[in-house]
Amino acid sequence: MSLAIDIDEVVKVNISGTWHDVAYYGEDDEANSSFFLDSYEFISNPGFDQNLEHGGGQGGICATGFTFIDAETNLTISGPLTSIIAVMTADPEVYVPRVTPLEKQKVG
Repeated sequence: MSLAIDIDEVVKVNISGTWHDVAYYGEDDEANSSFFLDSYEFISNPGFDQNLEHGGGQGGICATGFTFIDAETNLTISGPLTSIIAVMTADPEVYVPRVTPLEKQKVG
């Protein structure tokens, strides 16, 4: 048996006891989640000449990571999958007001 979680339906993520709303982008009927799973790596010099500084699975670090845009702050939150305590999902047939317009992130 599997506790299958549809990552496209994740609406909240609990990290260290704090719930974060996952931002969605696109039109209401075609909204896409900003929540993704992939290799957890640290890089420098992003772009064409990027350098892998630390690959997933090295030194006991979890090889799978997550990333999503926090709907409240519009900042990207990323980390090892093992740091997620729980997620909340919504049935695709149930309307959940979750579409938050994304703006360009500002530093400082």
